[in-house]
Amino acid sequence: MRDAAPQVIKSADHVLTLLEILRRDNALRINAAARELGVAPSTVHRLVQTLVFRGYAVRKQDHSYMSGPALPHNPAIASWSPASHKWHAVLEAVVKRIGETAHVVVREATSAIFVDSVVSEQALTVGSRIGTRLAAERSSGGKILLAQLPPEHLRALYRDRSDVDVEGLLVRLASIRHERFALSESESERGISAIGVLAQSDPAQQLAITVSGPSLRFDRRRALAVLADLREAVGTPPPP
Repeated sequence: MRDAAPQVIKSADHVLTLLEILRRDNALRINAAARELGVAPSTVHRLVQTLVFRGYAVRKQDHSYMSGPALPHNPAIASWSPASHKWHAVLEAVVKRIGETAHVVVREATSAIFVDSVVSEQALTVGSRIGTRLAAERSSGGKILLAQLPPEHLRALYRDRSDVDVEGLLVRLASIRHERFALSESESERGISAIGVLAQSDPAQQLAITVSGPSLRFDRRRALAVLADLREAVGTPPPP
C-alpha cells in the first residue's frame, strides 16, 4: 500500500515495478511506465538507464525498451501472459468504475500469482502486485480459484500443509463456490481488503479478477457494495 515511505524505498519500489513491467510485457515505454508508477517520465528515464547499464533492459530503435539478458525469467507469469493480456482492458474498466486497484490472479498449486495489475489513482492505494505470490487460501483470487477444485484434489494439494485446517477450508470454499465471489480481509497483508470473482472458467486457464484497497476505505461493506459492478465488468453472472 502506498504511503509516505522514505525516498530510497520509493525508488527501490519503482525499479522493481519497472522490472515487473519488463518481465510481464517484454516491453517498456517511458510515458506508459510513468503513468503506471504515478511519477514523471524523467524519473522513469533515469531509472531505466540504470537497468540498461546493469543489463536488465535493452533500448530498441523506436526508443522503447525490452528485457535484457540479466532479467530472470518467470515461467509462471510468462505462461499466463497471453491469457491475461486480453483482460488488461477489463482491469482498466474496473478501476475506472470502482476506483480501487484491480488485478489478474492465477493459481499455481497452493499459491496465488498476480500476473497483471492496474493501479487506482487515489493517493492512498494498493500498488501493482505483478509477480507477487501469496498463499491461495489467504487471498480473494486464490480462494475463488481453489473453490473450482474437487475436494479430493484440494486434500491432495494441502496434504503436507500442517498450518492449514483442510476440512475447514473445504467448508469455506464450498460457500465461495456457491456465492461466486471471495473476500480477503487483512489475511494476506495487514490493512488490505480484497474481493475476487472467477473471470475465465476454462479449466486449462482459469484466472480471477480481484479488486483491493486499504481496509480503512475498502472494508467488507464497501467490497460487497461494488460486487455487482465487478461482476458486470468481468462478465461473471451472480449465483442462481
